[in-house]
Amino acid sequence: MSSLTRIVTWSQELACEVLNPGDLAVDLTAGKGRDTLALAEAVGHTGQVVSFDKQAAALEQTCELLQDHGYVVNNWTDDREILPGSQIVLVHACHSSLEKMLRRRPKAIVANLGYLPGGDPTLITGPESTLPALNQSLGLLSVGGRLAVTVYPAHAGGMEEAQMVDDLFVSLPRELWLVLVLRVANRAEAPYLLVAERLR
Repeated sequence: MSSLTRIVTWSQELACEVLNPGDLAVDLTAGKGRDTLALAEAVGHTGQVVSFDKQAAALEQTCELLQDHGYVVNNWTDDREILPGSQIVLVHACHSSLEKMLRRRPKAIVANLGYLPGGDPTLITGPESTLPALNQSLGLLSVGGRLAVTVYPAHAGGMEEAQMVDDLFVSLPRELWLVLVLRVANRAEAPYLLVAERLR
């Protein structure tokens, strides 16, 4: 695969670009943990990363990856507010519960939609949870912060979710948000990236 189309790499770079040591970052879809690890490296040992996933298998893989890189991981299974102090918090819950669990303002939030690579392809993200999670993310994000969402239109249900996510990003007021779309112009089925930066 050409490096030009490695959309997740672009997502990580654009999210981490605004992060500094000590910041709070959120991964709405832990998956195999690669986004969580990138965020953890950007916020350093004084920062915090909160990572959500409904699938225990995804959180197990994420935990293993983070521990292999020397990070202390805390597992969270209820909807109490997550306080500062824990470096990495893995939340076994739907990302649409974000607002109940996080009162502080993150500087970067990432989401990698679709299904867990190598997992059950019928367990996918969908607009019923994705849209509330993204709306909550936009409400929580700090000024200068970014929400980066990698969208996968090719799988079953992916096009419907993609259209709804597109509509959300396009509707953001230009005086408050700057929105970037990064896509492969001659590959309609290819994953693409939406990034919203909060201006004020």
